[in-house]
Amino acid sequence: MSKEDRFPEAEILERLTLLRKKAGLTQKTVEHKLDWRQGTLYDYEKARLKISLEATWSLLKLYGANWQELFPEGQSPAPTDGVGVWMGPMVQLGLVFPAMQDMIQAIRRDPIIAAEIGLEEMTSATPVLQLLLERLTETQRRDYFLELCRYVNSLMTADHRIRIEEKQARDILLAHAPIVLDEREKASLLRAFESRYLGKGLERKFPKEAQKHLLLWILYIMALSDGELNHHEEAYIEAVAENIELKKSSLHFIQGQVLSFHRKDRS
Repeated sequence: MSKEDRFPEAEILERLTLLRKKAGLTQKTVEHKLDWRQGTLYDYEKARLKISLEATWSLLKLYGANWQELFPEGQSPAPTDGVGVWMGPMVQLGLVFPAMQDMIQAIRRDPIIAAEIGLEEMTSATPVLQLLLERLTETQRRDYFLELCRYVNSLMTADHRIRIEEKQARDILLAHAPIVLDEREKASLLRAFESRYLGKGLERKFPKEAQKHLLLWILYIMALSDGELNHHEEAYIEAVAENIELKKSSLHFIQGQVLSFHRKDRS
């Protein structure tokens, strides 16, 4: 599949135009509300000016539209189809429930992660974890993945019991590790089972906000892999968010998304 096939720019621009008209807004009104120079939106809609991800998000918000509405029918990924393609190794958690699969898909609609990945990559089949790791140096990739695994291991024992679903999910993550672990690193992962892990070296291990967001998403997915989110797991995840200095607004956004999918799953 070519890059053009994965990213139907012409169709997306056409969709943005339709969403604007549906919202009852003129080009001039939009430019005024977004404080853009006159003619900017015209240039975007006519593909005379390459639209940025930031501009796209601004338009969607103004139009009262969501990310999925941006894609022509049939091109936005279905909630449960091709889940393994969209999230990669961690999507093996699709062994769980349909609503959980929806939650995994929602990671691509997280605005911080989407902004880091970029509009074009958003529609590719490359796993989100891989896309974020590719934007790091080799040392940063190693630090981030090891830190991710330590937090996952510690979450598994937060409620003092390890369920088979959690172990399967953790084993899948390790099996697709982008690094080869040495004995010292393996020992450090085991220690995260034995005590409540809250890491150090924040700036080195989480150089970008998108990596913090992905960590929280994965921890919630792990916690819900057995269909339940208990108060021990929730308290630990909130402690992790505070420790990595995740913004309160980001924590509340992710929690809101997770709870909505969890409620859907239980209904």
